[in-house]
Amino acid sequence: MENFCTIGKLEHKEGYDVCRNVDERGELRYDLTKIFPKQFTAGHYHLGDEPELYEVQSGQALFLIQSRDAEETYLIDTREKEKVIIAPGFSMRTINPSAKINLIISNWVNNNVHNDYNAFKAIPEPIKLKPKSLPAELENLDFLINPSKYSNLLTVNNLYEKI
Repeated sequence: MENFCTIGKLEHKEGYDVCRNVDERGELRYDLTKIFPKQFTAGHYHLGDEPELYEVQSGQALFLIQSRDAEETYLIDTREKEKVIIAPGFSMRTINPSAKINLIISNWVNNNVHNDYNAFKAIPEPIKLKPKSLPAELENLDFLINPSKYSNLLTVNNLYEKI
């Protein structure tokens, strides 16, 4: 993606760039993130435990997620065009494992979400997962606005499988 941020607001972070508000759908915001080789995002929790939907646009992404109580830590290995839902109550950090290629990911998130960047506690050896196909009931993105309606689907067991 040569023209990474032609629409939206570009933010430079350590090891990555974020292009905010590339698109909007009502209460939802669409962002792009470019993570440089062998770098990772700061990682964050949503203060209200809201879910978030990510898609790998190009490259390979490792999503490190951890429950708020740090009892569960997972590493989700994803490839281009795979989607990952960060379940309510989990923090998230994205890692670019490539030594040469920039990673581009996109995300849909509720505009009312507030992040806590003091995300991760001590990180034990994570359980390795890969994403399952997005359930049809979640395709309309309503789960980002009304997560409680979909709580039975927004679980680690329903969203991922062990590698």
